[in-house]
Amino acid sequence: ALLQTCSNPETLEAAAGALQNLAACYWQPSIDIRAAVRKEKGLPILVELLRMEVDRVVCAVATALRNLAIDQRNKELIGKYAMRDLVQKLPSGNQQHDQGTSDDTIAAVLATLNEVIKKSGEFSRSLLEAGGVERLLNLTKNRHRHTPRVLKFAGQVLMTMWGHAELREVYRKHGWREADFLTPARAAQPRGNSNSSGELLIDTAPNT
Repeated sequence: ALLQTCSNPETLEAAAGALQNLAACYWQPSIDIRAAVRKEKGLPILVELLRMEVDRVVCAVATALRNLAIDQRNKELIGKYAMRDLVQKLPSGNQQHDQGTSDDTIAAVLATLNEVIKKSGEFSRSLLEAGGVERLLNLTKNRHRHTPRVLKFAGQVLMTMWGHAELREVYRKHGWREADFLTPARAAQPRGNSNSSGELLIDTAPNT
């Protein structure tokens, strides 16, 4: 209710930060929280908050969505209804569009995207159709502008997309090659906190 009715950025950031922490773990209370947010129609509110121009709110909301996506049904809903809003938060190469988004927010968005697509060819295709590959490659080609963490996460998302073998011909028809998906991840090594399952490990503590 607070996220729906409040317009104060500090309060929204705190509420989203609390939610991201409550939903972060694998024990029963976090499982219950993830289900409760869905049942109380909280996901559409969070997706709408992605459209805010307040970077720290978007960062907290994106991380909350990533943690909520641990729940399979939440993941499906986020993949279906939040994909374009998430992609819109990635740098496009337009300086005016990009200047308001911090690397922390970009990393949070990338982690959410990876969580949503890592076991879903359908959502990987949605990411492609939303212009995600262009934006991911824009990130990796502008290495001087972004932190190693962002570059690593972008490379991981591209590698996850390529991992859906059934989509490789679709990618090629869009003009992309294997190297577009695999070279950025290799360039980001050996740094990294990605594990063998393709999960990106990100900090879930709220900003202080």
